[in-house]
Amino acid sequence: MNKKERHSILEKIVQEHLVHTQEELQGYLHEYGLKTTQATLSRDLRELKITKMRDEYGKSRYLKLSTETTGDAQARLFSALKTVTKSVDTVEFLVIIHTSPSYGNFLAAALDDLRHTPPTDILGTIAGHDTVVAVCESSDQATTVANFLNEHLRLL
Repeated sequence: MNKKERHSILEKIVQEHLVHTQEELQGYLHEYGLKTTQATLSRDLRELKITKMRDEYGKSRYLKLSTETTGDAQARLFSALKTVTKSVDTVEFLVIIHTSPSYGNFLAAALDDLRHTPPTDILGTIAGHDTVVAVCESSDQATTVANFLNEHLRLL
């Protein structure tokens, strides 16, 4: 089975089932006759913009983020800032963003959608449970990104 078919099956599984862990996801894939490594599964999830988030019932599960145009991606970032961001700081060329618990990946995905789009011109993100680290080319760029995010936090 090729990558495109595997991606299609992954999207179908996430839409049709409440999947809480990668092990559960691998179990569903196995039902389709697919065996993948954890590394391949993680890469597929990232490429498909499937991330672990809390659903409307407060349960953590895998959900697909919608694919959007830049304008919509910016609106999603502003919405995420409003609902999950606790603070934004800089350290050298890094922007450190603290979020509500379980929302680090969600906010990082929103930032990644705007990667290479000024003024959120970041190289990439690393997300944890409640922290996002955005890597910039310079401390000046990190300050610009942090100021942009903080300004939108104040406006919201």
